[in-house]
Formats: sequence, structure tokens, C-alpha cells
Amino acid sequence: MLTTTRERRTFMRMVINAPVTLIRGSEHILATCRDLSANGMAIEVETDTQFTLEEILSVSLSTNSNALPPFVADAKIVRLETIDEIVQLGVEFVTVG
Repeated sequence: MLTTTRERRTFMRMVINAPVTLIRGSEHILATCRDLSANGMAIEVETDTQFTLEEILSVSLSTNSNALPPFVADAKIVRLETIDEIVQLGVEFVTVG
């Protein structure tokens, strides 16, 4: 068995722990972005809202500056896990803009 400590990710992740809004139709769900990379983010949601793999959501991550608009992207759920009352999502950006 081969083991390695090198991560296979293409992009580095930044731990940010910042508020993010998930938008699904007219529904706005408040969540926490745990980490961010160039192609996706890890999100935790304290909700009983149901999510599905491959579902497309819009994400809106506010910035700390009034001079910069929020980061907004459409993202596909590629990882989904529920632990107690917390839903952990891994999303991959589909479109950024």
C-alpha cells in the first residue's frame, strides 16, 4: 500500500470562516464558508433544509470592504455530509460573476 502526505488538490485552500449566503430560487440560506479555493468552497449550514449532490446553488460571500462587491458564483454540490444538525457541503464553482 502506498501512502503519501502530499495533497492532490490543484489549488490551495484558504481558511476564512466567513458568512456566506446560499441562494436557491427565492430561498436565501445563511451559512458559514469554512474554506475557499480558486475552484470551490467548504460550507457549513445549521438547518434542516435538504440538499442534494449535483444541485446548483448561487453563493454570495461578502467582503470586508464597502469598495468591493460580494463574491458571487453558481456552484455545484460535490460533497454532502450531515453531522448532528450541521450540513457540510463541498461545492465546485460552475460560473463566477
